[in-house]
Amino acid sequence: MDNNSALNIFITGGTTGAGREASRQAVARGHQVTVLTQGSDGAAKARKDGALPTYSDVTRAGELKSLFRMAQTDVVLHLAAQVANGFPLKGTYEQYERLVAESTHAVVEAAKASNVKFLVYASFAFLYGDTHGETLAEDGAGHLDPLFRAALAAEKAVLESGLNVCVLRAGFNYGPEDESTQTIGEVLRFGRGIYLGDSHSIHNWVHDADLAQAAILAAEQQPTGQIFNVVDDQPVSAASFVGALANGMGFDAPSSSNPPAFALNRSTSEAQRALLAASVRLKNDKAKQVLGWQPRYAGHKAGLDQTLLYWRSAEPIKV
Repeated sequence: MDNNSALNIFITGGTTGAGREASRQAVARGHQVTVLTQGSDGAAKARKDGALPTYSDVTRAGELKSLFRMAQTDVVLHLAAQVANGFPLKGTYEQYERLVAESTHAVVEAAKASNVKFLVYASFAFLYGDTHGETLAEDGAGHLDPLFRAALAAEKAVLESGLNVCVLRAGFNYGPEDESTQTIGEVLRFGRGIYLGDSHSIHNWVHDADLAQAAILAAEQQPTGQIFNVVDDQPVSAASFVGALANGMGFDAPSSSNPPAFALNRSTSEAQRALLAASVRLKNDKAKQVLGWQPRYAGHKAGLDQTLLYWRSAEPIKV
């Protein structure tokens, strides 16, 4: 489609880090944006970003159908499930599985009933499983851990829905407004422990602004049936990622040594341990070539520098 054509874009997870970035970028490109949010604080953030806030449970297809129709939605960016794509996970993976499965089903059903022209589904880079550090493109075959079957089933349901869709397999989200990144910052400030997994396991990351950019480009170009890896250029271990943030905050990098098994089972979930044990490097060439996507933060150090600058700018001025 013509990239200059204004679209009515509906964003689920509109006040997450990636959702807010997508709102701001879409508005800046001349699109009309409606977001799904909760409460007065979320509504204030949405309006600040130039979007219209709406309220619903993202797992209720009937309510979403009404909202999609009200907003005369052309394209849905389903970003709400990305709350399951941060490090560290704050909730149980069972909660995230339910959100991924139920929200995706509801969004697909509502989009079908509302004549939505295109759906951009933000999926997960961890679906490739553990390839022991091998580098893969979108057609690579991973060895999916059964813990994450719900995420794979949700992606498959989107691709087989009959809608015009594309899938963005995103690396671990991070950024100044990302809840998981804020959690790491709090852990470092208070000197608490954090499970980092195997320091030799390589993971894929993407700054919220770069995930948002890919989503907007996909909304405009509508590459039906395509899957894109949306990850930065420099996959690294969780220990390297957290160490870079710690150094930027003026703290020593936390030890990558892991607690004994009895303590580990209390402090982390089986899913979190499985995520950090898997090791894979993903190619992002297809997103660059087909969508024209160019990550602003090609590596985590640049993205964390921006995160710290944002946090510092938000601190109250001392007098």
